[in-house]
Amino acid sequence: MSNLKRLLQPKSIALLGGIWAENVYNQLKKSQFDGKIWPVHPTKEKLGEHDCYKNLDSLPSPPDATFVGVNRFKTIELVQQLDKMGAGGAVCFASGFSEIGSKNNAQNGHKLQKELISVAANLAILGPNCYGFLNYLDNITLWPDQHGGHRVKEGVAIIAQSSNIAINLTMQKRSLPIAYVLTVGNQAKSGISDLIDVLLEDTRVTAIGFYIEGFDNVQNFETAATKAAFFKKPLVVLKAGKTDHSMATTLSHTASIAGSNTVGSAFLKRLGCIEVSSLSNLLETLKVFHFLGYLKEPNIASVSCSGGEASLIADQALGTQIQYKPFKKATKENLETILGSIVTVSNPFDYHTFIWGDVEKMTKTFSTVLENPFELVLFLLDVPRNDICDDTSFQCAIEAIIKTAKNSARKVAVVASLPESMPEALAKTFISSGVIPLCGIDDSIQAINNAILLGQFYEKNTIESQEKVYFNGERLTESIKLINEKNSKDLLKSFGLKVPKSISAKSVDQAMTLIESNNIAFPVAVKGLNVPHKTENNLVKLNIKNTEALRKSLNDMFKRSNDILVEEMILESLAELSIGIMRDDIGVFLLTIGAGGILTELFNQRVNLILPVTNKDIELALSNLPISNILDGYRGAAPVNKKKIVEAIQALSRYTQENLSLISEIEINPLIVGKTYAMAADILLTHALKESRDEHRNPDQDRDNRKNT
Repeated sequence: MSNLKRLLQPKSIALLGGIWAENVYNQLKKSQFDGKIWPVHPTKEKLGEHDCYKNLDSLPSPPDATFVGVNRFKTIELVQQLDKMGAGGAVCFASGFSEIGSKNNAQNGHKLQKELISVAANLAILGPNCYGFLNYLDNITLWPDQHGGHRVKEGVAIIAQSSNIAINLTMQKRSLPIAYVLTVGNQAKSGISDLIDVLLEDTRVTAIGFYIEGFDNVQNFETAATKAAFFKKPLVVLKAGKTDHSMATTLSHTASIAGSNTVGSAFLKRLGCIEVSSLSNLLETLKVFHFLGYLKEPNIASVSCSGGEASLIADQALGTQIQYKPFKKATKENLETILGSIVTVSNPFDYHTFIWGDVEKMTKTFSTVLENPFELVLFLLDVPRNDICDDTSFQCAIEAIIKTAKNSARKVAVVASLPESMPEALAKTFISSGVIPLCGIDDSIQAINNAILLGQFYEKNTIESQEKVYFNGERLTESIKLINEKNSKDLLKSFGLKVPKSISAKSVDQAMTLIESNNIAFPVAVKGLNVPHKTENNLVKLNIKNTEALRKSLNDMFKRSNDILVEEMILESLAELSIGIMRDDIGVFLLTIGAGGILTELFNQRVNLILPVTNKDIELALSNLPISNILDGYRGAAPVNKKKIVEAIQALSRYTQENLSLISEIEINPLIVGKTYAMAADILLTHALKESRDEHRNPDQDRDNRKNT
């Protein structure tokens, strides 16, 4: 057994400290932990009904788990002792490590955290700066505060970087079975990726949810997520920090629109992780995965007794993968026979209230709906609050839904418009009958859509053959080197990118000589080199058609630039694209594809992918662009050569792969596309200086460092 697994499933627990250790003791007793509890305190005689040990050396044996509830300096001393005695792991409660940054040499939080890592050679650690964990499968509550969970036989696991968020999630009243709640704090030793590995081995865990602010280790997370996809155990992520920007510099348009949130979302999507935007959606999505798993088809049916509910749930599905396919002809005829001609039979289905109170007719109606091959059938039902209302008249619907579900193999869920309209007692009744209670139309629809998206990921992706993400462990710095456009084009041309024929020169006479000797054909463009934003600096002249105009433009341009590029103009253009690659601070490379040229700002929507990409990935990205109709040939125009676009992007990908330690960002804008080619008209390429990356850095401190820089 690994020490981390030993920490999370301990048979013996040591408690170190004062009031916080006492709080953990109370929670362990409350949850009826049946293992050994060993309080350790130099002066106290007893903690509850347990005698206190004076020190760690006096313990009967090395503890499997230890709650270290002392100050940060004493924490390091005790962790070192626990490691030497062969203990399993420890929860380090104290703050004041890397999360506070560096105020002075005497209080250097990063230095203390490195020291903590050093002394915990074999010891598994959660934290520092964390509450610990709750294991509701085995009644183990190494937790110094109240919590709202209870023992379960199986359920979802939740990993949180915020202990307070973790507490709040345990208080949910949505009938979601929670197996583990794990807080990681600063992730000094045991990070999110390590915990995923342990949880994947526990067959009682059905899905894993996350509240995270940053990845502990990109490559380890990728490995863990790939393993989760192989076992088809869903990962659901709520990532904080959406307003933070990842890049220290923004020379290109790509970098200016792609912050860490964009990169993080693309990274998660590539790995098959489902990203959500709220805590309520996190819980409902986990609930769907726990009870239903992923959905193989998007074919959903909705049944309600209200036209308003039918309209609302139809509207909520816009922009999702959900499909409300029509009923089969025979089903429609049967429903019309049961309900009468006044009821319009469609999906979403409003059966009206003519049969309300008649359990037999309601059951027959619902069962008829389930005769269709729907992946999931939703029944919309909100019961009155039972403190000031009488819910007796709603029992007919509850009974009919339960009878219908018991007599069918279809997946069935009940959706309450509002979370408070699904009392816990009713939710438990539904669950015991095989009906899944969902809380809130908005979150329920998003959760169902997430289950469909995961099913599509499993169907389309062969995990075993998926290439590893390109990764560079050097931290980005503000100091970068701009590669001039001529050199950039020559470099990328050697990797297969098509570029215009060109020359560079340092004088008018040299330029004219090189143009003639290299057979540069008119019309041409003249550009200043070694400047990132040439247009803004009046360093671009286009469509120069003869020698006289060229010489005049060169004389004018050399007044503002010492180096000049002259290249042939690209005459045929069916569309223009902007292609960008940037290295984010987490170390992965983001590919962005969008409209180019003058349409860049007008159609700001881009498709974001993490390198490497397949040809199919690129083709799908192109089809999802707002200008996809133009690419396909709009109003009789010729379609562009998408194969050449794919080749151009893969050329950039190959260059990136060969130069992972150098690249900061690449942008081609525009990539001009015709019937037979895709050619880079303008390129911005920057190489980054290197700075060693601390393997156990704190993501929050990384952001602080960038702001200070």
